[in-house]
Amino acid sequence: MINSITLKNFKCYKKQEFKLSNLTVFCGNNSVGKSTAIQSILLAIQNNFASKLPLNGDFVSFGTFFDIHNRYADPDTITLTLKFEDKETTWGHDLDDMTLPHYESARSRDSLEEQPLPLISDTNEMREWLKETYHNDFQYLCAERWGPRNNYPYSSQRRWKDWLGIRGEYVPQIMSSVTSRAPLAEGDFRLHKNSSTHSLAENLYEWMGEVSPGVFIKSDSNKQADISTNQFQFGDESYRPVNVGFGLSYSLSIVLALLITKPGGLVIIENPEAHLHPRGQSYLGRLIAKTAESGVQIIIETHSDHLLNGIRVAARLSETYKKGFKVFYVSAGKEESGVEAITIGEKGDLSSWPDGFFDQQAMDIRTLMKGKEV
Repeated sequence: MINSITLKNFKCYKKQEFKLSNLTVFCGNNSVGKSTAIQSILLAIQNNFASKLPLNGDFVSFGTFFDIHNRYADPDTITLTLKFEDKETTWGHDLDDMTLPHYESARSRDSLEEQPLPLISDTNEMREWLKETYHNDFQYLCAERWGPRNNYPYSSQRRWKDWLGIRGEYVPQIMSSVTSRAPLAEGDFRLHKNSSTHSLAENLYEWMGEVSPGVFIKSDSNKQADISTNQFQFGDESYRPVNVGFGLSYSLSIVLALLITKPGGLVIIENPEAHLHPRGQSYLGRLIAKTAESGVQIIIETHSDHLLNGIRVAARLSETYKKGFKVFYVSAGKEESGVEAITIGEKGDLSSWPDGFFDQQAMDIRTLMKGKEV
């Protein structure tokens, strides 16, 4: 598990450490820096934790050095540090330390603009562990996922055999073999209460049923044509994805990612609540919490109080959960964003409730009761 991220002069943060949990939730208003910590991890992963991190790739494309540098900070210093247990790796330009030769050339503003972030300090053991772990057991689903389509791509050149694609574009390809997948282990918290077996397919359908009761998904792949298809079935009737709305297609990629990732892996999801009604959001929150309890590290960004409450309910109902799930509430600041760490207790309680933290519903109810703005 990645234990912490420390960002120095990185986008909206002058110096900020995020101590991560097995489940970490980022929330806050728009454009305050929720995505920044997630993007820093993605920057390292998309470059396979190399000795230099180019700023543009498949997961994130920042532009140039000056697009990610905090504009109120020292003009030449920026670092990203990932920590695992007692080991850490740092990339960036820390010009307070002029002992490394590449810093001399980096002092030129022109040379900094297009330059990748170089390795500053490292333990090879950690980087090799990161490469091995997060190349083959990692899923990232961005906010702009693929919705309903008549067909989807089929590819033998994916990141790894269970890679769903950052937009969920390979979900039908993976789904076409879901019935032959290894079952969930005995005692896995992701086993749905209504499932009669440990089968991955049956548990997937049960969890999808929390979004749309009675749904069954039939997927096929045509290797010769390089396409895959989904059909959503209700009873004896089958429907194309375009005829059942966005919610099922959007949630299928998330449920599948959460169920196929093995303990020790990492799942990052942006706005998992998109296109889902409140019950679907809440039960997706429950599955996210159960996946984290099963040993998968989960990092999400959300605007949904229903999803957060689903996580809290799962913690409250769990017989084994110990205080540990973490929420970072990010708020805007003049020169850098503010961050408040909130923990979820064993009863689903929150360690604090800062101003602006999922309080709009309460404000609207008070306004309705009083008949005037509060």
